[in-house]
Amino acid sequence: MSTWGAKVNRVDQPDPGLLSLSMRTEGRNEALVVVTLPGILGLGVVERRPRGATASESTSKLRRHVEGARIVAVDQSRRAARLTLVRGGDTAFLLAAPGKPYGAWWLVDAAGALVVRSPGAGTTVPAEDGHWSQQELQTLRELGEQTLETHRAGRLQQLRRALDRQIKRVRKKREAILGDLERAREAQGLHEQATLLLAHSSGIDRDAESVELESWETPGRRVRIELVPGQSPTERAQGLFAKSKRLKRGLDVAPGRLSAVETEINELEQIGEQLEGASPAEASAMLEARGVTVVEPRERERKRRRAGERLPYREFCSEDGASVLVGRGANDNDRLTLRVARPHDLWLHARGVTGAHVVVRLSKGKSCSPETLVDAATLAAHFSELRGEPIVDVLYTPRRFVRKPRGSAIGSVTLEREKVIAVRVEPSRMARLLAAEKKP
Repeated sequence: MSTWGAKVNRVDQPDPGLLSLSMRTEGRNEALVVVTLPGILGLGVVERRPRGATASESTSKLRRHVEGARIVAVDQSRRAARLTLVRGGDTAFLLAAPGKPYGAWWLVDAAGALVVRSPGAGTTVPAEDGHWSQQELQTLRELGEQTLETHRAGRLQQLRRALDRQIKRVRKKREAILGDLERAREAQGLHEQATLLLAHSSGIDRDAESVELESWETPGRRVRIELVPGQSPTERAQGLFAKSKRLKRGLDVAPGRLSAVETEINELEQIGEQLEGASPAEASAMLEARGVTVVEPRERERKRRRAGERLPYREFCSEDGASVLVGRGANDNDRLTLRVARPHDLWLHARGVTGAHVVVRLSKGKSCSPETLVDAATLAAHFSELRGEPIVDVLYTPRRFVRKPRGSAIGSVTLEREKVIAVRVEPSRMARLLAAEKKP
């Protein structure tokens, strides 16, 4: 039995790599689905159309050209699928092919001229002359559920790779924290060296490269101290005291950071176990709620190029409707703070660790509401090295009190008149904020 006469009522792309054409044929409503994930080309007919994402701009354009047309033939080769469509006496061909990241489709007229194509699709339509095999309606019905399952498995595999990338990043963070802990154990030794240098500074040659002094803590043990040419022993001691202080501060927070990272790894691994029985939409939502980027790298790059100049921030909306900007990286932090933020905006940053600069846009003369302050502080905690910790100290101050010292590192600033809020990171609040991100 042929697909001839099937009328297209609706076109959807409910999930990446899945194209759905709702149709009316033989007195029944069905959906023709086409799978175009990398390495997967599938065709099938199911009783109910798959539901998912709302129509994109390209899908809306395709709808205008395809809805109301009759499908007069469905063909498939090893590399592509082709639907022959007739509407108002005009013939068109809808072709779809698998590829990275989610495949592509093209609509061409009878002369082969391109009418509309999917985002990222090449300008060249697959040439498969002589290799097409006509597909029958009943055969596609028998393959319908199998086709959807093939798409589900392929999409879950993509999402699992995204999860694996995130786990790899968090494990690298764990290794960095372990390195910090190892270096922090040097703090006591540096403090001892600084104390000995101060005590014996008057008897040490300024031009000496090193000096050995007897330990006060362990009599008889000699402590070798490297000196810096051009620095007095007192200046060298002050530098050692400062480094010891930094390392001790790291030693104070590192165990908590390590615990948070271990918890995050465990939670991500648990999500991996839950993916098996989930639908692609459910799996995507679970990953996004944990801050995992689910868009394939090639698709992210395509969207970035299409968007033109890249904004240095992501924009979120607080529960009160205020705009909260979050820097994307170190260079972006500088651009956000120094070029985008206004003097009366509120500036936030997780205390004592690397993280995103966060800016709350405020009208001049207006103060930040308590609810928006907590939302912004929650974002500052989430987009910092302390992500995953239950309580995080966050600094905040008007932007006019943020300074960028000459010669300071990228993303590094100094503050005046800052305040601190200890924010309790609530998963429900975090999920609401992530869902309220404004897409460019």
